Amino acid sequence: MRANFEDAYQGLGPAAARLFRLLGLHPGDDIGLAAAAALADVPEAEARELLETLVQRGLAAASGDPSEQARFSLPGPLRGHARELAEREETAAGRDAALRRVLDHYLAATATGGRDAAGGEGVPEAEGLALLERERWAEAVETLQDGLRGAEDDGDPHAILMARHNLARALTMTGDLDRAIDLLGPLPDEFAALPEPDDYNRARALASLGEAYLRARRPVAATNFFGQALEIMRKQDAADQEAVMFVHIADASRQRGDRAAEGAALDRAVELYESISSPKAAPLAARRATLD
Repeated sequence: MRANFEDAYQGLGPAAARLFRLLGLHPGDDIGLAAAAALADVPEAEARELLETLVQRGLAAASGDPSEQARFSLPGPLRGHARELAEREETAAGRDAALRRVLDHYLAATATGGRDAAGGEGVPEAEGLALLERERWAEAVETLQDGLRGAEDDGDPHAILMARHNLARALTMTGDLDRAIDLLGPLPDEFAALPEPDDYNRARALASLGEAYLRARRPVAATNFFGQALEIMRKQDAADQEAVMFVHIADASRQRGDRAAEGAALDRAVELYESISSPKAAPLAARRATLD
């Protein structure tokens, strides 16, 4: 799969390749036309052409009608690949600027009552994720609760699961761990039971469960969930997400006081990040050195 992805990516023009990379930084699971234009800092007409190119190349998926209401996403591990490329080929300042543009876009929609500022796409889910990125946890919970109610009204099973997951992530950050764990607990099995099983988001839900248990200072349970997520990410060929799981396992090992396990997990995380030329490798290597 990775070889097919590389072939498709290498065939892109510079502007389409850049948008693909930046989509890996987007906090939500899908994006509308106006937000994509903000992310890439290009006019909406150009963003539409670039997104259509990505869809034609199999590097993005489109849902909804072909107007401004269409939504675009990077299926499964493609999002991880895009993130890898963004870390390798975009400067830190460029990544921060792109993320700031799209978050400002969503927050402007929140400030003006939703859809007007967002060009018709100011959905609560995206606004909540923008608030989550800005560490405005309580506001994110309130907005994501609205997003969950909207998803339940629409009745799309996959959208409902994603909305539950996003709300649970926000609850974890507010410290409402019992409620977060209640929401997250069924999600891995529910993602697997969809008519089209979603292994990638099943792994993400397992990772979020691990993070909630880690914050609850239950590192053994957390490690179990991180390990399950890791196995799925390996099959998805998502090196950056594998590395994230090893960092989480290292954190759980530290909480248990197991320096040897922490060091082994960090070694693997550094190796994976170095394999994709990620700048995250260096600080983790420095952390690993403190254990010797």
